[in-house]
Amino acid sequence: MIAPNSTFSVFIVASIDKAKEFYESHFGFNVVFQNEWYLHLVSKSGIQVAFMLPNQPTQPNIFHKPFSGDGVILSLEVNDADSAYFYAKSNSLNIALELRSEEWGQRHFSLKDPNGVYVDIVQAIEASEEYKPDYEEK
Repeated sequence: MIAPNSTFSVFIVASIDKAKEFYESHFGFNVVFQNEWYLHLVSKSGIQVAFMLPNQPTQPNIFHKPFSGDGVILSLEVNDADSAYFYAKSNSLNIALELRSEEWGQRHFSLKDPNGVYVDIVQAIEASEEYKPDYEEK
């Protein structure tokens, strides 16, 4: 078995500068490493995310293509989705999905970051009776 002790996603994007400004300004991430083609961020709570420019000669070919904008969601869990939504609206962030509650136990909305990454801002809420059996007790 492989036993991971941490995780982070790396998005291959057109602009690490736009990513840096967006995630620092709106989510409080801090730079832990940056060079001219790679940016690694971490939040105060330890969430990590990284961004890399496409076609880097130091990287294998499988890491050259830029992110296309489809098929990936970066979910960030918050304590208060309503407050986060108010902040997003007040700061004219690119809201892709309006605030709503889901039967399976989420209150959330989605943003699109400057590089086209969908960021789902999620608050856990009580699931409906239909979905409660889907959750495992801890």
